[in-house]
Amino acid sequence: MNLFEKWRANRRENIPDFKLMTTEQMSFWLGRFVMEARKRDGTEYPPRSIYLILCGLLRYLKDNGVYDKNFLDENNGEFTDFRKLVDARMKSLIDKGFRCSLKQADPILPKDEETLWQKHVFGKESAEQLQHTVFFYACKVFGVRGYDEHHDLQCEQFTIGEDSAGRFIQFSGRATKTYKGGLGHLNVQSKNLRHHSSPGDRCLVDYFELYLGSLGNTGAFYRRPLPPTDEEQIRFGQQVVGVNKLKSFMKTITQKGGLKGNFTNHSGKRTCATQLYMNGVSEQEIMRRTGHRCEKSVKKYKRSSEQIEMDVSKILDPPMNEPACDTDPPRKKN
Repeated sequence: MNLFEKWRANRRENIPDFKLMTTEQMSFWLGRFVMEARKRDGTEYPPRSIYLILCGLLRYLKDNGVYDKNFLDENNGEFTDFRKLVDARMKSLIDKGFRCSLKQADPILPKDEETLWQKHVFGKESAEQLQHTVFFYACKVFGVRGYDEHHDLQCEQFTIGEDSAGRFIQFSGRATKTYKGGLGHLNVQSKNLRHHSSPGDRCLVDYFELYLGSLGNTGAFYRRPLPPTDEEQIRFGQQVVGVNKLKSFMKTITQKGGLKGNFTNHSGKRTCATQLYMNGVSEQEIMRRTGHRCEKSVKKYKRSSEQIEMDVSKILDPPMNEPACDTDPPRKKN
């Protein structure tokens, strides 16, 4: 809406208030806006951005009680010409080389994960190293979301236990983007996941147990790491990790490991879904881990990995031109 208002002010014409426009006025001025709106640097918006901007304007109308001017509804014949203009505009941008694809966070593949261990980005030699390890595996193992769910995590949501299959970490989810509780979610359950980990140097149960113990097993899950002392190697303060610091965890981890790609905190959840998908786990189980409520949503995470793309490329490549074999036996020299 701010973008529309800036465009409206620069137009220096008597353009009515957006929510007070008639259907004809809205169709006309929205069309001009779609054709003329530009980024701050003067470049054009990609096709998908135009659509999302229009969705934002439509949301603004509904928030202000205007429900009879849904200009994106195909059944609304009053905005047919406007939708044709938007369609033509988006197609023309595609012809100019714009793409409609989303810039998605990259998953961390097994070979990259091994690199992070080899380069000691993961481990328990320091409080920061341990915190980064626990952060990544909270994403990968329990499908914890990029920032919002991490920010609200409490130590009490994690329990260390043991059953006939061995030691495990139990995670109990709370309110998230896909689960709010209340009347609308009476038939939806929050996450309740159990992860068993094999004994060894990389046993996640040991890492989470050490981390939780360093926090006193209570309170905020992410707190500021403190320098070691002669008595304690792993120490954390009472100050909660700041918003910006928490948002940059995955970027910090991947930069320390020298990984190349578009890595954000959402890469952790994508790693969870991608690695399960690569190993043939059912969509139902993937949804249970990630917290998605429909298959359509989780299918967005079914992104081809680099290894899969390489295998497909090899299959579709031309046959190799192998050198001809000389079947005649070598002649003996006299």
